[in-house]
Amino acid sequence: MKIALSHSNATWKASVLLAFFVLLPTVASAQQKPKSVDPKRLAVDVVSVHQVGRICGIIVDRNEQSVSMVVRREWLKQTYPEFFASHLAAESQQIEAGRDQIKKRIADWRSDYEGDDAVAIGDFLDENLRFLELDKPVDVSGMAFTIVQLDRKQTGRIYAQTEDKHRIAGIAWSEKVANVESTSLRVLERNLKKNKVDIAGYQLKLGNELPAVFESDEKWEARKALIEFGILERVEFQGSGTAFFQRGKKPTAAQAMQGLVNGGGGFSQIDRLGKELGLPEFKDRGNERGRDINLAPMIKAAEEANRRAFSVSILTQGPTVNVKMQLYFKALDNHWYPLAEYSNSERLSDQNSDEIDQVKQDPQVSKMLETLNQVGGGVDRSILDKALRSGVATKKALEKSMDELDKFVDQYAQEIDNPPVKTLK
Repeated sequence: MKIALSHSNATWKASVLLAFFVLLPTVASAQQKPKSVDPKRLAVDVVSVHQVGRICGIIVDRNEQSVSMVVRREWLKQTYPEFFASHLAAESQQIEAGRDQIKKRIADWRSDYEGDDAVAIGDFLDENLRFLELDKPVDVSGMAFTIVQLDRKQTGRIYAQTEDKHRIAGIAWSEKVANVESTSLRVLERNLKKNKVDIAGYQLKLGNELPAVFESDEKWEARKALIEFGILERVEFQGSGTAFFQRGKKPTAAQAMQGLVNGGGGFSQIDRLGKELGLPEFKDRGNERGRDINLAPMIKAAEEANRRAFSVSILTQGPTVNVKMQLYFKALDNHWYPLAEYSNSERLSDQNSDEIDQVKQDPQVSKMLETLNQVGGGVDRSILDKALRSGVATKKALEKSMDELDKFVDQYAQEIDNPPVKTLK
């Protein structure tokens, strides 16, 4: 089957759905040693293993007990044949056990929903069951990669590269570049460019070369939250300071300015407009931005909607508008943690007249402006201009952050076992 291991704008790693330990040799053996290259210069991660040597690949999970790595099968076989043999002996059997566990998890997940939600999740799971072919015999011998899990008691120094470097390694593997495990990042990039490979736009797909494996219960909870957020109706919040409201999936120009011209609070409408926008002229009028936001109402709304995830867009307005988009998920301990975060800024001075005119033409914004015009000569047009520019900037920054979050989530709304889940917890 064809499984996309990562989105074009996302980083490449491998998914870990089954953890299994490799029995390391108890005595040193004469094995071929990889070429000595400073690990800091490589695109792959390097783990030093006692009595074996340097294992090169991509670390996909590590904790106090073990380190899980994606390793190219042929490289491991040629470099450490005895180690590879001990790994190979247990691989198929343990992957089969993992497949059984995946089927149990899928069955349990189905029972969490009712109505339309149950139909949507059920269709997603049915499609993935067909793709995974979990009832067919396991044969991983022809796959280019394998998953090894190393006992932390037998590992030494660990060199973990950045996700950007991992992506270069993945592209080099896809393009059949030789000696990726022992070639510096700069040389790999130079060779790819020499072969006219579009690194920035490369669609990296290696999932079909990797056995389906079993991830931790914690990451499985995060994966379910991401899939759910991607295919079911979302719970989303937007606001600034202490005022947050639940919104739909896509912002409108009216939502970007919503509530900015409501009367009350002892201020005239134009004063309230300036205060809500955080304009310098009104910065001493009870601005409460900067406090930690109150997640309790958002958590309550998500749980009442039977959701494992919700998003919140935090707006900070002034000469520069910033939108921080956070995605929270409910972990196994029943606490909510951030799963992803994106931030974008727009300066008011960068917004052009055409963009401002488009906002003015929005029916709801137009109505707001009519209300302000009724104030008459007391309206400071420079502040009104700032309000409109802030509305444009807010909308643009919000849409950028939402697009980034959508791209992240969409990766998980296609396959149940790829790409790997990475939490901020």
